[in-house]
Order: sequence, then structure tokens, then C-alpha cells
Amino acid sequence: MKITKIDATPVRMPMRTFTDAYASYSSGEFALVTIETDEGVTGYGECPSTVIVGFYGETLETVVTTVKSLAPVFIGENPMNIGVLVSKMNIARGDSFIAKTGVNLALYDLVGKALRTPVSTLLGGRRRDKIRAASEIGITSAEKMVTEARRLVDLGFRVIKLKAGNDMKEEMEGLKGIRGALGSDVELRVDPNAGWSRKETLDAAKVMTRCEVSYLEQPLPGWDLEGLSMIRMKTEIPVMVDESVWNPHDVVRVATAGAADLINIKITKTGGLTTALEVYNTAKAFGIPSVIGTELESCVALGAKLQIGSVLEDLPHACEYTELAFQRIMVNEQVKLRHGYLDVPEADGLGLSPRLDSVQRHKS
Repeated sequence: MKITKIDATPVRMPMRTFTDAYASYSSGEFALVTIETDEGVTGYGECPSTVIVGFYGETLETVVTTVKSLAPVFIGENPMNIGVLVSKMNIARGDSFIAKTGVNLALYDLVGKALRTPVSTLLGGRRRDKIRAASEIGITSAEKMVTEARRLVDLGFRVIKLKAGNDMKEEMEGLKGIRGALGSDVELRVDPNAGWSRKETLDAAKVMTRCEVSYLEQPLPGWDLEGLSMIRMKTEIPVMVDESVWNPHDVVRVATAGAADLINIKITKTGGLTTALEVYNTAKAFGIPSVIGTELESCVALGAKLQIGSVLEDLPHACEYTELAFQRIMVNEQVKLRHGYLDVPEADGLGLSPRLDSVQRHKS
């Protein structure tokens, strides 16, 4: 089997407005990657969240250009050699995380289909058939945070993460309002996206402790491992890192500094499933659990998140599927939240197939 074509289609579609410490988003953007072979097997991948330019430094236009530029590297190669192709891609495109994610997922999808097995088999084997799901509340007023929390509960979520990082006092008022409105049955988390100072974090921790927050995610900049370690020692709330970890080497630095209790693994930050699994295994070696995070995946990347979540040996915390609460997912299959859980797709490859009619209709 040989690769004959690699392509990317840019997509923009409306979504509910979502705000975090970086920006406010009212449209979902992604590029659908297609890898074709001489045996008629096609793999699909997704380059998600190209709107998050401040986080990744890539746009929808640059992602599409990057994917197409990989044609000389991929055409004529055997797609079964995923590790070899990922290494070649890393050499060719370096820090193009979003673009590399789409290509990586398309390779796994293609190989899974060719071998007639889910991607979970390629990653080591499925350990669970469903995954507990969390969703997020974007930054807004304290009053609207309560309204949004009720909406998420009505959708079936029992784990909610509050975005923060703009106005700590207002955000803590919202937290108190949500806990008062929902009671103790819903798990709450807080994520300032590196937007607080050390003092703000310590002040907020007092409120979060009273509100029984399960963990605090990345309150300080990714580089401030000393500060994160200090927060861990001076508060009772477990600290999760996101911006601090992009690869296994970052995990070693975080663990050595004592800067985290948990790690948020985003397949976009790791450039796909290959490195994501390496990050998980490195964290596990240090005794640090992980969750699979969200970048508002809009298409088949949702399947990728479910596939990798199904193979991890330990997954004690709910993983993030905020996309289900904020936008229409462009896949043919039904993805339903049942009793706070999502079923892992059983079909070959990533398990979800793109709605090509919708992709063409929203083509940018």
C-alpha cells in the first residue's frame, strides 16, 4: 500500500460564543485532512481549533498550506509505517502542532481501516468502552456562569470546568454561585489558563477550597514551575498543568520540580496520538495521572480523543468534551452523552467519519 495523495480542506462554522483568558470564539475552525492510497483506503484527520492563534501560532490558512506541503514527504510511502512518517513530518514541519495533528490522525484512521480495527488496537488495546465527560464554562459574568452551568447539567454533564483568568474576584463569585445552585452532586474545576498571579491564586484558593473544587488547572504561566510548586505546597487543591506540558521532556521537568498533581494532555499540543501516548506514559512513570483535554474539536478528532482515552491504563478523572456543548460536530455517527459518559466508537479507524456534505457547505 502506498500513499497517493494528501490534502486539507479549510472549514469555518458558527458556534456558541466561548471565552477564555486568551480570546473569545464565535466560530469553529478546523481543517479536514485526507490521505488517499493506491488500494482505495482513505484516512481522515482533523486539524482542530485553528482559531487559537495565540496558543499555537497557526491559522487556518497556514495549517492548510503546511499539510499540503507534506506531499513530497508522504506520497509513495507506506502508511503502515506511522512512526517513520511521524518522524519525517517532525523533521519537515517542526512546531506546526495543529497541522501535524491532522496528518497524524489521518494516518491512524487509514491504518485502522486498512487493518479493519479501531485505532485503540493500534495504541495498545481498549481498556474501557465509555469515558466520563466534562465540559467547560467560558468566562462571563457571575450570574451568567450559573445559567450556563445549569445548561450543561441539563445536557447531561456532571463535571464542569470554569474558565478564568480575567477577573479573579468575579470568577470566584461565579464559582460560589454555581456551587450554591447545583449543590454537591456536580464536580467543579477551575482553569485560569495561566492568567493569574501567585497572589491571586493563593487568594482564590481559599474560595475554591470552600467550594470543594476538585483541582485547579494552570493558574500561572507555563514556565513558572517554581510558582506552581509553591501553590501546591500552600494550598489543599490539586494542581493540573496544561500550558506547562507539550512533550515527554516537559513532563520530566514538571515532575522534577514538583509542579503538578495532574497533567492535561491535548492531542493538538502533542501533534497527534503518537506523542500524546508518550506524554501519558512518562507522566505515569512519575506517578502523575492525566486527563484528555479539549480544543473544541469539531469533527473526527473527537473520535481520536475517545480512542486514546479508551487505552490509557489509568483514567481516574473525567476527560474534556466541551465541543459537544458548544457546536455541531461534523460526523455521520450519533455521539450521545449518557449518564455523564460517552461511548467509545467501535468502528474501524478513529470510529467517526466526517460529514463531507457539511464540510463542503462550510468550506472556507
